Amino acid sequence: MDDGIRNAKKFAEENGLQYEFTKRVLGSYHPNTVLVELTGGARTVKVLASSLGGGKVEVQEFDEYPFKFSGERPTLVIRHSDQKGVIAELSDILYQKGINIARMANERSKINGAAITVREIDNIIEDTLLSLLKREIPIIDEIVLGQTK
Repeated sequence: MDDGIRNAKKFAEENGLQYEFTKRVLGSYHPNTVLVELTGGARTVKVLASSLGGGKVEVQEFDEYPFKFSGERPTLVIRHSDQKGVIAELSDILYQKGINIARMANERSKINGAAITVREIDNIIEDTLLSLLKREIPIIDEIVLGQTK
């Protein structure tokens, strides 16, 4: 077992994190499914994910957008406005930086509304790339990078 998991309660206490567990029915998802709601400041993030066994996890929803991604690879979750060409521009920048996209998904609330793009990629991502993406695509509101060490 990962020491981070074994020491999670102690880590939470040392860092002033508050948590609670509530049992509830989440619908017709895998039986080992959890909804994690993280709140800090003025922001809340919701992730619905399932443990599939053998150390495999699959995200089912991110902030109530239906997504499926594993997190086994570095993953970019990008919040932006839905506008023509954003997906192509994002993909082109990743291509120019030698980054291969392994899996991708896009969801939007409505045409020209809020949107989320998820890119699972084959390469470890440097913070400089995140800054470049924000600079080159100004309608990006936020980029969340998930990658294991």
